[in-house]
Amino acid sequence: MSLPDYKTIGKQSSAPVQSKSQVVRLNIGGHVFSTTLGTIRKFPNSTLAELINGSSKRMDSEGRYFIDRDGTHFTHILEYLRTEKLPSEHLQEVHKEALYYDIKPLVKAIEETPQFFGETVGRQQFLARVPNYRENLEVIVRVARAEAIASRHSNIIVCVLRTEDDLSRYNDAIDSLDAPRESVVSFGPWKAPASVEDLLDCVKMDIEAKGYKVKIQAHSVDKGFLFKSYGFFYKLIFTWW
Repeated sequence: MSLPDYKTIGKQSSAPVQSKSQVVRLNIGGHVFSTTLGTIRKFPNSTLAELINGSSKRMDSEGRYFIDRDGTHFTHILEYLRTEKLPSEHLQEVHKEALYYDIKPLVKAIEETPQFFGETVGRQQFLARVPNYRENLEVIVRVARAEAIASRHSNIIVCVLRTEDDLSRYNDAIDSLDAPRESVVSFGPWKAPASVEDLLDCVKMDIEAKGYKVKIQAHSVDKGFLFKSYGFFYKLIFTWW
């Protein structure tokens, strides 16, 4: 009868036992969180669980698990792991984080919300059909900032051409406009049911998402009957202070 290998037994018993209730501290890009190991491992195949379990895990100087990523919206990730409750705001940002951490149930749940569906399937697919939409937004902001010197407001003229027929009348309309042709930012035409008002709402929404305060109103000038009949032109008013 052979005797037990006490050296082996000693090595086995010295290995730390990780309990699901063990408190874990996380440093996500400078944002510190406390939770349990069981919460982090709720979805064992997620990248988040692997970041804690894997050999490539990193610790900061305080002994916290460190993940080099913006932790602004990690609170919502943690809340879902704890309660499976979806956030009521910042869905786009939380969706990006859920994709990064590969938390598939959260990704699917967000994509099925009306807000996310409306933004990604409805609005974004419409905007993809508006030529140079993103580029035009950048032009609007750049011009508005250039005109903000010692002024409380910047006024930018926008031309919205809904149809090909509108486009054919563009030259006549803009010749009557009380602004240089090159200073007018034009949108359209597009092939989608969305209206001019829908496009203007998108422009306002996306500019305000950049942190600017803007309102939109119809732009009209008393320069003859023909000009007033077009209705292509709108004024974007930026307020700086």
